[in-house]
Amino acid sequence: MRQRVGILGVGLCVLLGGVSWVAAQTAKVVPKGKLTLAWHASIASKWLDPQEHDGTATPDNFLNALHDALIKNYRDTLFDHPALAERYEFAQDATSATFWLRPGTRFHNGEPVTVEDVKFSFEHYRGAKADLLKSKTERVEIIDNRTVRFHFKEPFLDFLMLFGTSNVSGAGWIVPAKYYQEVGPDRFKQKPIGAGPYKLMRQEAGTRLEFEAFEDYYKPVHIKQLIMLSVPEATTRFAMLESGEADIIYNVGGEFIERLQKNRQWIIAPVLSGSWWLEFPGFQNPKNPFHDKRVRQAASLAVDRQAINEAEMGGFGKNSGNWINSDVLYAIDWPAFEHSPEQARQLLREAGYPNGFDVDWLTPVPVFYSRGESVVTQLATVGIRTKLQTMERGVFLQKMQGGLKEWPGLQILFNATRVGGTWANWYESFFKCGGFNSRDRICVKELDDKFAQYERSVNPAERQKLAAEIQRAILENAYFVPIFRHAFVNAIGPKVAAQKWQDIFPTITSGYAYPWEEIKLKE
Repeated sequence: MRQRVGILGVGLCVLLGGVSWVAAQTAKVVPKGKLTLAWHASIASKWLDPQEHDGTATPDNFLNALHDALIKNYRDTLFDHPALAERYEFAQDATSATFWLRPGTRFHNGEPVTVEDVKFSFEHYRGAKADLLKSKTERVEIIDNRTVRFHFKEPFLDFLMLFGTSNVSGAGWIVPAKYYQEVGPDRFKQKPIGAGPYKLMRQEAGTRLEFEAFEDYYKPVHIKQLIMLSVPEATTRFAMLESGEADIIYNVGGEFIERLQKNRQWIIAPVLSGSWWLEFPGFQNPKNPFHDKRVRQAASLAVDRQAINEAEMGGFGKNSGNWINSDVLYAIDWPAFEHSPEQARQLLREAGYPNGFDVDWLTPVPVFYSRGESVVTQLATVGIRTKLQTMERGVFLQKMQGGLKEWPGLQILFNATRVGGTWANWYESFFKCGGFNSRDRICVKELDDKFAQYERSVNPAERQKLAAEIQRAILENAYFVPIFRHAFVNAIGPKVAAQKWQDIFPTITSGYAYPWEEIKLKE
C-alpha cells in the first residue's frame, strides 16, 4: 500500500503541476445546457446528507453530484482516488492514515474546505459503518492547516476501503462544520451545502432536485443545469426519453428493452450491478417454517432465475451463485442455483409441509415490483403462498434499519445491494447481528464469532480463509438465497455526448451515471 500511495502521490504532483494548472483548465470550460435524469424511485432528502448515509448504493447518485470526499471511487479506481485530498499516506503498519487537503477547494457558500471540517465530519458521522470506524479510531489529529491524520487503536487494514467507498459509508464525505452546526441536520437536508461539482438550487420534497454547476469546483464542470426527477413509473420514464424530456433514464422496464435496442438514437446501458437475494426475517425462531433448512432450499429451487432475467432485464443479468458481488475483495465464486419445482415440493413434504404454507408478505426493494411479482408466482407453484408488499424506497431502507420488529408475522425480503470494497462490507451491513441494515433479522452467532476473528486478524491469508468459510456457510445453509446479479438497464438520450454506454456508466463501483462533472452534451 505504501508503495502504491507513493507512486500515486508522485504521479499527482507531476500531473497537476500545482493549483494554477487546475484553475487554468477549469477556466477553459464554460458550463452550458441542461441535463435531466429520470430517477426510478422517490427521492429521500436524507440522501443529500452524507452524515446519514444508509449503507446502500442509493446515495451514490446524489453524493457524487452535490458533495465531495477526501478519497472516493472514480471510474476504474475502487476507493482511493484523491479528491478533496490531493494525496494521502497509509502507514505500513496500518495504524494511521494521513491526508493532505487540495489547496483552494471551497464549499458552495464560498467557505474554504478545512481540516476542521474533515475532523468534524468524521467525529459527528452517524451513518453506516460509524460504529466500526469510531471503535477502531483513537483520535483525529490536525497536523497543520492542510494536513489531518487518523490514528487507529490497532492495525485497521480496511480503513481506506470503508472510508473511501461511497456506497458503503459517508464518513469520508466532507460537510461544512460551521454551517452544519448552525442549521442542524434537518435543515441541512433541506438546504444542503457541499463541495461537489453541483450546488442545489431548489428542492421539491421527494420529487425534484435542481442543481447548477459549481464553477469554483477544482475540476471542469461541463453542464450548467442538472435536474433529477422522481419518476417511479417505468412507462412514464420511457415516454420522457422518447419525447426528449429526459436525457438519462434509470431502470428501463423489460417490455421496453427491445424498442430501445432498435432505435439507434438512444444508447442502452445494461449495467451489471447489484446482487439480489431472498432472506427470511426471524428464521431462527423454531416456529417459523423457514427455520428448517429444507424449506429455505425449497424456496431457492422454486425460483426460475433465468426466466426473470429474460423478462425483466432482457437477459443482461447474471445467474450468480453468491449474494456478494464477485468484484470485491475475498468474494468467493459459487455455482449458480438450479430451478426444480418438483424437488422443492419434495423438500417441503419432508419438512412437514405437504400442502405448503402461507407467508404474510414478500417485499422487494422498491421499485422493482414486477420481479417481486414473478417470485411470488413461482413460490406459489410449490405451495409457498404469499402477497407482494410495496413501499417507498426510503421507507423500506428505514424499516430494514429498524430490525425484526418492522417485519412482523411471516415475511420474505427480496433484498438487493451493490457494495464496494470488500466482502466484509456486505456481511457487516446485511448479515451480522446488529449490523446497520440487518439489525436482529438474521443473527447466526457462530458466523458472527468467525467474523469477529476476521476483523481482529492482520494476516491476509487467514482473513481470506475466514471470509471463504463464512460465505460457504451462508450459501450451504441457505441463510440467504441468491437470485441473480441484476442488470440495471438504463438509457442515454441523443443530447448526451457518449460514444459508448461506459462513458456515462463506469461499472466498477456504481450503477449510476458518474462522474457528473465529466458528462457532456453534444454541441
